[in-house]
Amino acid sequence: MTRIPLHIRVAGAIAIAFAVTVMAIGWAIGGELQIPSERVSKALGVNAAMPIAFAMIAYMMTHLTPIAFGKARRLPEHFLRNLGSDLTLLFIFVVVVYLHFNLKMWIPIINPALYDAEFMATDEKVRWLVDFFTWLSTAFRSLVSDEIRWYQVDLSVMFVLAFCYLSAERNAEYPRFAVAILLVLSIGGLSYLAAPALGPFIFETSPDKLAAQAQLGMYEAYQEVREEGMAWILRSGSRYFTGPLAAMPSLHVAHATVITYYIIVSRSVLTPLFAIMWLWILIDSIALRWHYAIDAPAGFALAVFVIWLTNRIFRDSSKPLRATRPRPPPAAREAREHQE
Repeated sequence: MTRIPLHIRVAGAIAIAFAVTVMAIGWAIGGELQIPSERVSKALGVNAAMPIAFAMIAYMMTHLTPIAFGKARRLPEHFLRNLGSDLTLLFIFVVVVYLHFNLKMWIPIINPALYDAEFMATDEKVRWLVDFFTWLSTAFRSLVSDEIRWYQVDLSVMFVLAFCYLSAERNAEYPRFAVAILLVLSIGGLSYLAAPALGPFIFETSPDKLAAQAQLGMYEAYQEVREEGMAWILRSGSRYFTGPLAAMPSLHVAHATVITYYIIVSRSVLTPLFAIMWLWILIDSIALRWHYAIDAPAGFALAVFVIWLTNRIFRDSSKPLRATRPRPPPAAREAREHQE
């Protein structure tokens, strides 16, 4: 019987622990898990299933293309075993994302306090930085299409590229990467409850029209939740699934930091690209007024903690995932050396 790999067991444990926590919170506040029915996510501008579908297509192309052209030495059974492992991880990821957004919907019920005024005061103290980031973001958008939600696309591309690259290489960092992403989603979702905030767009309009439209729609839904409470979520939450607002900490920055870290330590040729995308997310998170300036270091601190925790979990597991040819027994080696 094949033993379940450590990273699959850890990922499953994270999902179970997070599920128990979310369902316990839901029971305490009278909440129920919602099934998403929104055709277009206000935040993403597309159906929320699109990034997952994109990841699956990219994954299959990455793994099957070398085999189709006879460039892969990996045996079919290895491919099928890896495929089963990777699809299991992706399924666990989808489950945790589903629980994460349900929890995010309940934030106004769990902790109705808002700390936007306090966080905005910190923005005013570093107004020069906010203005500089806004100038950089606006300058970039003047060179590219403004009909694409680059802020969301950037993080999706980072995840898909890292997932495909590390899984295809069977890199030793791949298990850590997968577990760290799940930890950011679960710990980050719970950390929203400590100091809830909506974002600086409630004080000043985002310079990007698509971001401004999304923020307005999400804010209207938030106000309805505040007015009607859980009754609104039970009635309309499925159409609002990816629309809840939460600024502190910035999980965009946290995810981007974790992904970039594992790409760097894997010594990937993609490192320069990921460094640029990380910087892009950092700038846009503040420039587009999704986040206060203080949210970024909070997200970075969360990423550092998650990386430390993940590396502690795997401290005794440093062997690469790639299958290697078994070493012949001493007698066989001696006989071969004698023949030579």
